[in-house]
Amino acid sequence: MKRAIQDVLAAAGMMSIVLFSSVGLAKDEGRTRLECGKSGAYDTSMSARYEVRDGREKIDVSFEAAPTGYFFSGQELDVHVDYVFVGKMMLRYVGFDLQGDLEFDTNIDGANDDSVPFPEDFPSVERGTHVTVGYLGCSL
Repeated sequence: MKRAIQDVLAAAGMMSIVLFSSVGLAKDEGRTRLECGKSGAYDTSMSARYEVRDGREKIDVSFEAAPTGYFFSGQELDVHVDYVFVGKMMLRYVGFDLQGDLEFDTNIDGANDDSVPFPEDFPSVERGTHVTVGYLGCSL
């Protein structure tokens, strides 16, 4: 009898996990988000984030470097998505670090939005898409 009760409780627990997971998946049904990052020599790092939500598509690629290393303010770095050149970012001082950013968006929010529209030949983005900034790269 004790074994039968344990089996029923275990089954009920598994069902609640399955039901809870299904609700979580349904909630995020219209959203895709992929991220990656990489650290490198000269106290540098880069990150990339791709998101699709309610028909809006965005990708943001960032780079950061210590001010005493190989990089300097005003330097431009090439950005590639799946080995296709998509643009350049310019490094500038933000606080004590050098930072650069390149953002593409299907919905530009206004004058203060520094995003640019996606070019027609922008590569499709999915899990495993490779993004590089300068010499650093990661896969979404």
